[in-house]
Amino acid sequence: MKDDEMYPRRKDEKKRQMFDSSEAQKAIENVLDDQTMDALLKAADRGLINRMHGIIESGKESALLLADTDDGLAAVKIYMKRAGAFREMYRYLKGDKRFRNLKNDRRNIINEWAKKEFKNLKKASNIVRCPEVYGLQENVLVMEFIGEDFRPYPKLKDVNIENPESALKQTLDKIKALWIQEEIVHGDLSEYNILVEKDSLAWIDFSQGVHKSHPEAENLLERDVKNVVNFFNSQGAETKTENALDHVFSNS
Repeated sequence: MKDDEMYPRRKDEKKRQMFDSSEAQKAIENVLDDQTMDALLKAADRGLINRMHGIIESGKESALLLADTDDGLAAVKIYMKRAGAFREMYRYLKGDKRFRNLKNDRRNIINEWAKKEFKNLKKASNIVRCPEVYGLQENVLVMEFIGEDFRPYPKLKDVNIENPESALKQTLDKIKALWIQEEIVHGDLSEYNILVEKDSLAWIDFSQGVHKSHPEAENLLERDVKNVVNFFNSQGAETKTENALDHVFSNS
């Protein structure tokens, strides 16, 4: 039998070994295309992941999965090759000076989008609590799982904040430091993209983040500030949006 005839059998066996149950394999295969499954297998070959447990959450543009690694649990974020927003992704990538000679095709854009979040998380980790990145394989990003007992920590929107004024000040300071020191903006910061990790806040979902030189960067920065001010004020803080913007944009 030829090698290329044997390969599908070896591939199927690798899949079975990678999933902790047939139910998990079926659930994940239902949301992934063949190219992405190949990337997942390559990530396993590189030692980035061991066994897959299943899907934490899934949306139109990405799915978040839970996996074992040699060092414990990891979150595996997979950016969908069929994502309908890839043209908007191209617009954000094209304006970011870190991504030059960008090819305008779906597969390349999705892979570069994954690379952008990888880069953003690397820089953001110098300023804020966010997932540590372990590795990237095409459109598959392997990073730290922020949670316990196989569950992510709760999102900010689902938690009552004891001292919202203090939490808001800390968040605004981090937004400003990320902007000035690392020259990036989260771009989609809100109570939906912040986890409450015991007594601290952990930022997630940095895929929309852009470099300070991006033509939309200041608009995204302003949106982030308004989002967090509106949320913390709804929890009892009394900070004016204008004052928060002045603070973040000062000396920028």
